[in-house]
Amino acid sequence: MDDYDRREFLSLSLPGFLGVLTALPALCALATRANAAGGRLPEHGAMHWDAFLEAVTKEAAKQHLDAWNQDTYVKSIASLASRLHLEDPALTKAMEQISIRLKQGKVDFKYLEDRVDFSLCLVQFDQGEIIRPHDHPGMTGMILCASGEIETTNFDPVELENVKAAQGHQLLKRVGQGVLRENEISTLTAKARNIHTLHARKVTQLVDIFTPPYNKERIEQSNWFELSPDPVDGHPDLYEAKPT
Repeated sequence: MDDYDRREFLSLSLPGFLGVLTALPALCALATRANAAGGRLPEHGAMHWDAFLEAVTKEAAKQHLDAWNQDTYVKSIASLASRLHLEDPALTKAMEQISIRLKQGKVDFKYLEDRVDFSLCLVQFDQGEIIRPHDHPGMTGMILCASGEIETTNFDPVELENVKAAQGHQLLKRVGQGVLRENEISTLTAKARNIHTLHARKVTQLVDIFTPPYNKERIEQSNWFELSPDPVDGHPDLYEAKPT
């Protein structure tokens, strides 16, 4: 961005001065983004896209530290996501593009960032669409509802002495269930809430952050589950599930 000092303003011709006035909104926008990226926004102020990405990048880099705590990390990412300005042009443009693709019957998944330490994608669901139970091996996840309304259910695999699953099945305990609306967030870690299912009540757009990101190995290790329609007798939150 060009620097302007008082002397340069005083020496401008009238057309040049008018040109600077025309450019001021853009210059101010750039300054706002630069300040945000530099951490100079108010502590709880709305974050534009560039500032959000920089903050997530710094947090995701901590996964390489011995003391990295996944629960603390997803809370930090969720806190950042709660401040994301959902009307930032970078995000609204992506949301518009994926919405058009859904109307055309095309893929409803769009990577916004795919980095070494994390991936950030926009996922859109049609009304009534269900994503059946699946896991994210070795990964943490943060889901921000950018628009719409979606039901989420999370499970943990368990082993119990007094309850045995049928052959070829395993036991999943329901550990969370709720409905995400705009600006609401759900999280998972590699060891807790990692298996989940989603059911869109309306056309819904989600911003997903997975740390570390998917790679060939993690894709191959992923599991999908066929969940029994009814819980185990006497255990309202316990279900038999067959990996598929």
